[in-house]
Amino acid sequence: MNKKISSVTFHYMIITGGFWMAFCVVTTYAAVYLKGVGCSNTELGLILALGNVGGALLSPVLGAMIDRNRNLRHASVVNILLSVQVVLLALLRLHPAHDLFNAVCYVLYMTAMMPVNAVNLDLCVRLERAKAPLNFGLARSMGSFSFVILSTLLGFVTARWGHLSLPFAGLAVVALQFFGNRIVDRDLRSAEAAMPEKEVVITEKSSSLSAFIRENRMFCLMLFGTIIIFIAHSLDGNFLINEVEALGGNTAILGYVAAFTAIVEVPVMMFASKLPSKWSTVQYIRLSFIFFVLKILAYALAPTIPLFFAARVLQAPSYALYTVLIVGYADRTVARKDSAKAQSLAYSMTTIGSVLASLIGGPMFDAVGVRPTMLTGAAIAAVGTIIALAGTAGSKKTAA
Repeated sequence: MNKKISSVTFHYMIITGGFWMAFCVVTTYAAVYLKGVGCSNTELGLILALGNVGGALLSPVLGAMIDRNRNLRHASVVNILLSVQVVLLALLRLHPAHDLFNAVCYVLYMTAMMPVNAVNLDLCVRLERAKAPLNFGLARSMGSFSFVILSTLLGFVTARWGHLSLPFAGLAVVALQFFGNRIVDRDLRSAEAAMPEKEVVITEKSSSLSAFIRENRMFCLMLFGTIIIFIAHSLDGNFLINEVEALGGNTAILGYVAAFTAIVEVPVMMFASKLPSKWSTVQYIRLSFIFFVLKILAYALAPTIPLFFAARVLQAPSYALYTVLIVGYADRTVARKDSAKAQSLAYSMTTIGSVLASLIGGPMFDAVGVRPTMLTGAAIAAVGTIIALAGTAGSKKTAA
């Protein structure tokens, strides 16, 4: 890695930071906004589930569109998604009521926000294939760092001015993404223009989804395992306020916890390219699956806020390690003709996990409380890990 950060990496940091700040608003603080307008945990879970379903369904559709039409700019797709978000955020601020209209707006807001990351990930692959000087791990670490900053700030803001401040935060990060999207598209155009023409053209036709599954059975088995793992992961992420309040905290503590969780991801993401080469990428990913189980178990058993903070350190070898390596793993495992589909599916599987967590978690938190729900999550994570390990068992040992 060069000591000097390239302009491409810096520009990609902007869109990555913008997305994860948007994710902070729409997911981490969803409970703050939706409970603020009168929703129960069960209603909160249903809204999050439907929003994630929308995002999970839309992401592969957009990925397939980009695979089929390589003249379709990533920037054009993202700009449409961001424009929809602007309209919906305005409606959420102007109509903060406990009714169907508000719930539908929130669902659609999530549906438009979630696919941006899948498009950004395929954009990363396209930049790397065009030989652009992009350090993805470093850029992705800025996503976590940006999440830290906004999460901490929103903890203060919502404690003082309440849930109605959140749509304004959402609009600010959309504006940042519009800017970043424009300059990264310019970088991609420049990099592709400098490539030999034969390297730019992709002659193979993208596979249908059913053909993709047949051609990539083990990869898809691994993805199925990640769905189950991310049910447990999202029981924490979607309902973090419940865990914090059960230990005596409030929305300000929520901000601190979410920020600390994100900051521990940064070193892993920044130095992913420096991981010891005696282990392959797939071995590191397999290790991350095991740490997901240990992480959720530690969250469930933490008896105090300080120990809950200590348990968040396990975010680094679990979520952070998986997130920074799965992009390259998918790129090397799946044929180039299906690269956008592979990236969108990898992200969509985590989204489906969040959907199921929302459906399961809301009623469970209401019915049995925090600790039984999180212990159940640890058991779910263990099942998902076994499946994901099976799906990666025969993978080629590609160096990290």
